[in-house]
Amino acid sequence: MKQSTFVTIFPLMLATACGAAGEPDDQEAAPEIAASQEAISLSPDFAARYLDCEEFAGVGLAPFASVASLVPDDYVVIEAAPGMAIVVAQAADCAEISVNGHLARPGVFAQLGVGVVPPTGTGDRNFYQIAFATTHPSLAARLRLLGVNARYAPFMSYEITNVSGTQADLGISVPRPAGLAFDLNGPITLPDASGPSSPPTTFNYWHQSAWHGNILQENAVTGIRLGEGSAVTLTAVGDDLEAILGGTTLTFPFFSSPELFDEAVLTVQTDAF
Repeated sequence: MKQSTFVTIFPLMLATACGAAGEPDDQEAAPEIAASQEAISLSPDFAARYLDCEEFAGVGLAPFASVASLVPDDYVVIEAAPGMAIVVAQAADCAEISVNGHLARPGVFAQLGVGVVPPTGTGDRNFYQIAFATTHPSLAARLRLLGVNARYAPFMSYEITNVSGTQADLGISVPRPAGLAFDLNGPITLPDASGPSSPPTTFNYWHQSAWHGNILQENAVTGIRLGEGSAVTLTAVGDDLEAILGGTTLTFPFFSSPELFDEAVLTVQTDAF
């Protein structure tokens, strides 16, 4: 892991392995096992698509020393403030998630990342991915087969409640990976579905695998519309995440927004550099 020092926080806009083998979190549900067996004979590179999604993304800071051991030397972690690294938390509830144009179903996904300098000079924002979870078993299986810290998490939840006009409460639970489990909760201002959208944006999530090198997950997102969620807080449920954050909670002073987006095309490339 290398280090890049930025004295001032750079602007961020998001559309955005712990535990030894054999531990309870490593015991996969039957749907993921079946999907893994099918996926193992396929090309490692693949594509997925998220359609008509509600999302929350937040950007905060964690102690640089805590995240340093999570990021391989091929990547340069951005030191956004002295002794602090950028951490992003993202979760989305989609009308449809599909893999290679098949297996379309409603689903939820979430991920945690650390801000890094673009290793290939591509993408609008780049993060080293420390965890990914989804209710879509085949997507989880394909990523995990490559060596990504991905988990099938059928009991993930994404809820918007107490809606009154544009005001509502957000509640998200991401129980896997168990050591990195987290909740997101707080009042939000909903985005205007009929309002103008932001320009298309590409978010790159990276992960280094022993089997497939540096894996790029390129997320090309269109139709992003932003709300406001500055009071949303992340609560670390997993012990590993609490250690990374240096506490049980994380706030998002730099970017904190509920969002809508029309489509995100996920392109997964192995041995990307």
